[in-house]
Amino acid sequence: MSQKKNIRIFEEKINYKFKDISILNQSITHPSFHKEVKSNQKSSNEFERLEFLGDRVLGVIIASILFKKHKKLNEGDLSKKYSYLVQKSFLHKISIDISIDQIILYNFKRNNKKMIISILSDSVESLIGAIFIDGGYKAAYDFVKKFWSPYLDIKISKTHDPKTVLQELSQQKLKRLPEYKLIKKKGPAHSPQFTVSLNVLNLKIIKADGSSIREAERKAAFEALKTIDEKKIT
Repeated sequence: MSQKKNIRIFEEKINYKFKDISILNQSITHPSFHKEVKSNQKSSNEFERLEFLGDRVLGVIIASILFKKHKKLNEGDLSKKYSYLVQKSFLHKISIDISIDQIILYNFKRNNKKMIISILSDSVESLIGAIFIDGGYKAAYDFVKKFWSPYLDIKISKTHDPKTVLQELSQQKLKRLPEYKLIKKKGPAHSPQFTVSLNVLNLKIIKADGSSIREAERKAAFEALKTIDEKKIT
């Protein structure tokens, strides 16, 4: 299927037709696609510029939607929901929902999952920036509302960062912080794998792997919370 047809299908999917298709093309052309073509450097940079803009536009829209929808939530709870709805992992979920992976142009190996997730997450912000430039705030607002709405009522407890939740719980019960330790690092420099251990709330030592220490710690914290929930420690 041609890229032109893919774009037409994509516009139907997101319920927005670009007046200037070149803006959409800039938003879905990752810098890696032109990394060896110096003459296209300006074009490749537009992705990152649109990403920068889209990040800010998304922030304002999500804050506005949450403020209007959840009138009884305090600032802290609104912030937790906000953080969840604009984080990279959630943007990756949106990228799959709108099938942007079918049209984005990039030059990375498909098996580099970490990089692909990052590119797809960034492409959502770049797309929002493009919609904002092409159609204005209302068009960007309508797009965000359409695809974020199914997730606006997610429970607050699920919007917490697992490390934060576990830390608060450990301090509340034992007055101690969770103890994370890096126990192993393997793999090449461009794709390392880290293993951490977690000692918390007198549970059995938990181990988890990740492509970064932070990711491994988050996974370990998540496993700890699952164990706590199963044992009904809370």
